[in-house]
Amino acid sequence: MRLPKFEHLQPESLEEALELLAEYGEQAKVIAGGTELLVSMKHGLLAPSFLVNLKEIPELNFIAYDGEKGLRIGALTKLATLITSPVIRESFAILSRAASLVAAPPLQQMGTLAGNLCLDTRCLYYNQSRFWRQARPRCYKTGGDTCHVVKGGKSCLAAYQGDLAPALMALGASVKIAKKGTERIVPLADLYTGKGGRPLTLQADEVLVEVQIPAAAARCSGDYQKLRYRGAMDFPLVGVAAVVSRDGLDTIAEASLALTAVSMAPILVEEAGKFLQGQQLTDELVAQAAGAAYEVAHPVNNIGSNPSYRRKMVRVLTKRAIRNAWEGSEPWRNGSSS
Repeated sequence: MRLPKFEHLQPESLEEALELLAEYGEQAKVIAGGTELLVSMKHGLLAPSFLVNLKEIPELNFIAYDGEKGLRIGALTKLATLITSPVIRESFAILSRAASLVAAPPLQQMGTLAGNLCLDTRCLYYNQSRFWRQARPRCYKTGGDTCHVVKGGKSCLAAYQGDLAPALMALGASVKIAKKGTERIVPLADLYTGKGGRPLTLQADEVLVEVQIPAAAARCSGDYQKLRYRGAMDFPLVGVAAVVSRDGLDTIAEASLALTAVSMAPILVEEAGKFLQGQQLTDELVAQAAGAAYEVAHPVNNIGSNPSYRRKMVRVLTKRAIRNAWEGSEPWRNGSSS
């Protein structure tokens, strides 16, 4: 379980970091909190020749809120900061709640926003030591041609288990991605490929530098529900994020729902939002939205819990998240809270 040999590089600016990534390409990995990367390296899953450490780049660690332009959060913002930030707790509370359910407090002090969004997919047959994996043929994710989860499977079905992605997707977030000489802004959902073997669209010389949430999301209320074995440390077996806003006192103006840990990428359940939008909240309506979430959730037996049970819990957690989000929302009209 020792780390493989590598060269540690410490850029002092984003520009310098992008220069290094452009130079070393696939030989390099970005490190910030290191809570996932170092474990994967000890397991022999990754062996980069260079680690480009972003921790000393202050321009990537910030929270900035503008009432018209929305919220901007730097990639290196700690999970612990997301939990305690007054502006996030007040106006984007679902993000604070989701961060509070990641791992345990010591890891929240280390883990970063971008690190959680860029988590690799996970599988019981992949996230093991090199010695353990040698007892079986190589799977798709390790360069082989076998899936140990689904007999006859034709591709990797490792699950994405990040907690922040569904909350941010429900808030309508986008991400800024930079490489040497250029940058692009894309919807958060476009960060993910939906493929277990290579879950991110990021290229070897690219870095996620910022998350952007539209100002309209501050008028919404949300909730994140997480199923896990233990109250700390564990990745989600199922995660459901719901965001709603009111039109008047008893009508849903807008709604969005997103899932994690039930597929190779986080899922925005667009059909559920359509059921809820412009409607008065009823038990029947909540059940319809939960049914839409159930239909798009297709977990397999790869993260240590019965997939049928996990899929059934999608309904339960969806109902709970929608109800909690509705009860926490406030009426608003004409673009302002009331």
